[in-house]
Amino acid sequence: MALTKNTIVDKAETVAVGSHYCIQVRERNQIIEDGKEISASFHRYVLQPNHDVSKITDATVKAQFQAVMTDAVKANYQDFKEAQEAEMNPE
Repeated sequence: MALTKNTIVDKAETVAVGSHYCIQVRERNQIIEDGKEISASFHRYVLQPNHDVSKITDATVKAQFQAVMTDAVKANYQDFKEAQEAEMNPE
């Protein structure tokens, strides 16, 4: 009986949030016994435009991030963050 664990990215979705985008990623964690999946769970996370691209390990997610997160998208995200901060800390 050989048990192995695999983690695969099974979904990466680009989602519009106002004038910028984020990428929602779902990883499937599989436990395999003798070639058959006996258990699975999911881990989800979100990549914002200011994410450090060098920390993305999945090649497909990295390519998607680089294609979507243009300088304009990053600037729109920065404007969004500044507007949020201004709302939370009115002067």
